[in-house]
Amino acid sequence: MRRLAAIIAGMMLTGCVAVSVTTEQRFAPPIAPVAPVAPLAPVMPVAPMTRSSLADVQVVTSPGGITAWLVQEDFVPIISMEWTWRGGASIEPVDRRGIGWILAYMMNEGAGGLDTAAYGARMVDLNMSFSCGAWTDWTGCGMTTLKETSDESFDMLRKAFSELRLDREPFERAKREMVASLEAEETNPRTVASRAINAELIPDHVYARVPTAATVNPITRGELRKLMAQQMTRDKLMVAVVGDISAEELGPKLDEVFGKLPATAVMPEIPNAVAKAAAPRPIVKQLPQPQTLIMFSGPGIRREDPDFYAAYVLNYILGGGAFSSRLTDDVREKRGLTYGIGTGLDIRPHFWRWQGSSATMNDKADEVVKLIRENIGRLGKDGPTADELADAKAYITGAFPLAFDSNRKIAQNLLGFQQDG
Repeated sequence: MRRLAAIIAGMMLTGCVAVSVTTEQRFAPPIAPVAPVAPLAPVMPVAPMTRSSLADVQVVTSPGGITAWLVQEDFVPIISMEWTWRGGASIEPVDRRGIGWILAYMMNEGAGGLDTAAYGARMVDLNMSFSCGAWTDWTGCGMTTLKETSDESFDMLRKAFSELRLDREPFERAKREMVASLEAEETNPRTVASRAINAELIPDHVYARVPTAATVNPITRGELRKLMAQQMTRDKLMVAVVGDISAEELGPKLDEVFGKLPATAVMPEIPNAVAKAAAPRPIVKQLPQPQTLIMFSGPGIRREDPDFYAAYVLNYILGGGAFSSRLTDDVREKRGLTYGIGTGLDIRPHFWRWQGSSATMNDKADEVVKLIRENIGRLGKDGPTADELADAKAYITGAFPLAFDSNRKIAQNLLGFQQDG
């Protein structure tokens, strides 16, 4: 553990980028949004089984060949389904950045004979929720419904994926909302910092691309349909279902909802991002604010790395444990320089980083950066104490079950396990 701490600390110190934003904001290389991932836990081998030993997960294959992970739970008459496709903002054409967000927005804005208002009203009648989202590497959706209205709810999904309307009014509204959001982000310290870091470290990679009004406004409804056919295919589909539904009931529903999607499509190959060397001095961006936001980023570790879980525990000790971390104790509790400071592992399919952030008074930013570096170096030199290690492991393992306290959370985590492979 101490050897690993020294290696990781060395990596963090030599490759760390710091950025600040405010009247003077300090940032490290920005980090793009990440698709939801499951809590850290080993993935059980389930493919060869009808039922696995992991929380009684069933691997269901529909008559049409669509696969889903199912946890049947009839204690509460509710069904939650989460599904995703690989491919998000990273596969968008450079001159149509933001198109994936527009498509996700439109998925519950009318289908079949139901326009936007009628589709929304019908969801209310069914006590059903359904929405989609687009992230850097994934596009996904979620649905929750009552058992008694599940047939009608699955039919609503069928309409969305086979009879999507793309009416002009909600389409133009979606573009207006996205452009307004992009304008607001230009003065958001975290967004400014994140983009500054990406521009510094990986300027030529798709992860550094940013939507603009110039790329959003020209998007057409025909281009949305083309993206849907390219991205939402059966071969890239991952599904997780939890609730009051049996495997025998679920199989036909999978075909009903997804059976008319294209079988496959060619997707752009995304190369791994190779970060440039960090600048010797912090990146500073000016914003008219009374505080400085400090973001810092260093080399990370892949989930497949045998030292990943050790790195996860080390990060918890340094800055991931909220009020129990070294950085919180040193920077907040002892010196009162910030309300909060934290770190985490950012793991994406083509880029993996260690990152953190804090906010402080403008004239204290240099002191906070100095303390961050000192704490990283100290952990690398001496390693964690026995008490820190025991406390971290106890908290991480003890908190893990809280990620599974609802049907939807269980479904989201099962989907995350599939995404992790």
